[in-house]
Amino acid sequence: MAPAYLTGACLCKNIAYRITLPTPVSLPKVILCHCTNCKRYTGSGFSANIVVPRSTFEYTKGSPKLYSDRSNKGVIVLREFCPDCGSPFTSRSGDDEEEVAVKSGTLDDEDRVKCAELGLEIYFHRKDQWVDGMGDGGVKRVDGSMEG
Repeated sequence: MAPAYLTGACLCKNIAYRITLPTPVSLPKVILCHCTNCKRYTGSGFSANIVVPRSTFEYTKGSPKLYSDRSNKGVIVLREFCPDCGSPFTSRSGDDEEEVAVKSGTLDDEDRVKCAELGLEIYFHRKDQWVDGMGDGGVKRVDGSMEG
């Protein structure tokens, strides 16, 4: 059986990656992180990730920049991002050689759809209150940009 892959890229497409899935194919579930550093890193209310074995993740085009961050517990967190467009790619503990958290928003459309099941939320106590309202019927929704 041929290996299956997930692929992704940054906004400017200067950097691309591939994840080799184990056989039989087991699609990773989404993990939302609500910690303050992930919010700042993504510029959003949370970071949406899929966690995969580090050995299965490889860049196929370009080379990201690395930022060394610290968690609130003092653990080093290594974050990779595109130096041209700023898209965040990965986060991993500096002492974890086994796993890498890949930002699910960087997956190619067809692969992001495949990895759409939410499996876990971490740092839940820091979750922004508006996140719980994302499914409410009272929120105006537009199929397009803010201009309509």
